[in-house]
Amino acid sequence: MASSAVLSRLPSLRYFVEVAREGSFRAAADKVNIAPSAVSKQIKNLEETLGVELFIRGRGRAGLELTEAGEILLHRCNSVINELVVAREELQELHGIQRGHLRLGVNEALATDLLPGILNNLHRNYPNLKYTIMVENTPDMLARLRDGDIEIGLGYNIPMTGEFEILATLKRRTYLITPRNHPLAKRQRVKLEEITGEKFIFPDPSLTLHQMLHDAFIRSGVDVRPIMTTNSFTLLRQMVENGMGVSMVIGRFLQRRTEQIAFIEITDAAIDRKALSCCRIAGRTPSISSAAFSAGIKALFAQYGG
Repeated sequence: MASSAVLSRLPSLRYFVEVAREGSFRAAADKVNIAPSAVSKQIKNLEETLGVELFIRGRGRAGLELTEAGEILLHRCNSVINELVVAREELQELHGIQRGHLRLGVNEALATDLLPGILNNLHRNYPNLKYTIMVENTPDMLARLRDGDIEIGLGYNIPMTGEFEILATLKRRTYLITPRNHPLAKRQRVKLEEITGEKFIFPDPSLTLHQMLHDAFIRSGVDVRPIMTTNSFTLLRQMVENGMGVSMVIGRFLQRRTEQIAFIEITDAAIDRKALSCCRIAGRTPSISSAAFSAGIKALFAQYGG
């Protein structure tokens, strides 16, 4: 792993990180392939150098627990590891983006609609560029940004704070999606009241869209029949296509494939237009690969009026 390679020249810190992760000297020793006594000695030397205890050494199966000082050191070590990994990648990129590594977080609906087209374009221009793509909800994605696990985040409801630099934003409409043979399928626009009584496939409560729809239905006095709840927009659209019910989604890029579903714009004021944003942590120097990705996002958003 990249973190092991970075720490290989800092043995005491490497052993500390492994012991903290594994919860025991023996497990850490097995992982780094040295004697447990050597690991224990390195940790003791580190504690003496820092003047603090890093672990609470329990008896029997209780194992090891980090002290408050240990928690602080582990957090700082993880930050240093991430920064060194990024630095190594940026140094490699001095030879050109061909050897770069794009680390990206994205909401699930975008991973199936928006992202494939952008990645295809990048791969066509930079065939040796490597990718790590994490598909997550927005809070988890932002946590990975803070920890340095990813460089760029692409999703909805990014907080407009000084912590994040917003690279591009696009306000997107909300659509009712139905099977092609549904009575509303040929309409361009529809009001919420027109779907009263419909079988409805809800996004999971862990997703922001769920609460938005729940609140809009209450404000509009709309009563639908919940038939299914899922945290997968891919499954949600597939079941709409299969005729199980109707649902709602934000936006309609559909760059990946043509689905047999109809998109009808919701015109009610109760439904807000949601902002899709591309962001990174403010103050961090972007890698060449992340700059190329954000340029592609800006160009795409501009096509849709962003």
